[in-house]
Amino acid sequence: MVENPAATGLVRDRILSAAERVVGDVGAARMTLEGVAQAAGVSKGGLLYHFPSKESLLGALAQHYVESMEQCIEAAKGGLCAADHGRDLKACVLGILRGDSRARAIGMGAALMATAANNLALLEVIRERIAQYTSELAASNADFARAAIVTLAVDGLMMRESLRISPFTEEQREQIVQELMKIADESYR
Repeated sequence: MVENPAATGLVRDRILSAAERVVGDVGAARMTLEGVAQAAGVSKGGLLYHFPSKESLLGALAQHYVESMEQCIEAAKGGLCAADHGRDLKACVLGILRGDSRARAIGMGAALMATAANNLALLEVIRERIAQYTSELAASNADFARAAIVTLAVDGLMMRESLRISPFTEEQREQIVQELMKIADESYR
């Protein structure tokens, strides 16, 4: 029997999405391969075909997190002026904290915590991406400290929301996003 790579990819994505939902619903400590398989509508054997262990599933979630955040940021760039020097930093704010990407980022944050709870070494892919982004920021013409504070604030707000401990009303949150956009803009003057 010849495998269909597209179908394999779709099943794999469905399993990763189910794992994110399971982590969001029951928490990292209670995530089981059986629960993820059931949520994905596949057998445990089908899940194990794609992810031979809980560790491999969590590692894939970390990689998926990086890819998803990059997709959210790239999508946000489309709505910003290409000539704007602060475009990348503003896209980070908007891509992670606004609209559909907000819910996605929160869910992915929960999946990230599941990964960290299981094995910190699985976060290496995220560590590498953050280091790369920090190097790019340092090499840009931005005021590094101000720009870094924006990224830290985005991460902090997303994590609070992932943990469901954010005290901010929607109005307060929007004020924060607007201020981050202002600081991002000022970082490139």
